[in-house]
Amino acid sequence: MTSEARWDPLKELGAVQKRMNKLFESAMAGADFEASGEPDTWTPVSDMYETADSLVLYLELPGLEQSRIDVRVDGDYLVVSGEREIDREQAGERFHRVERSYGKFLRRFHLPSTVDREAVEATYRDGLLRIRLLSRKDRQPDSIRVAVR
Repeated sequence: MTSEARWDPLKELGAVQKRMNKLFESAMAGADFEASGEPDTWTPVSDMYETADSLVLYLELPGLEQSRIDVRVDGDYLVVSGEREIDREQAGERFHRVERSYGKFLRRFHLPSTVDREAVEATYRDGLLRIRLLSRKDRQPDSIRVAVR
């Protein structure tokens, strides 16, 4: 006696749903909805570290023209924004795959009180934005002991 596996359409539908979820997760992985509230945004990756005299931030922005990048200090935040558009060489092109991120981006980094908000240097080369904020000359200690009475 042989037993045949019965086709279960609900089980197959569940598998399709899992694949669709993975597709959407990978497509939306670079979007930062909290930053701008728009679904057409992406989030460039960044590194930030501190040296003895400065705070240094790197952002990967391949394919962007320097004129499309805006860097500003806004209160206690360093704000980097811009937009990368799809390059279209000819009208009527049909894309078969789009994996790179396009559209607007906005990154907001909270600045520690130890940096001088007026001493900012930014350089852009080979798709890498480097921002350096110098430490304040009157840098306060990281912690202050408060006497409790």
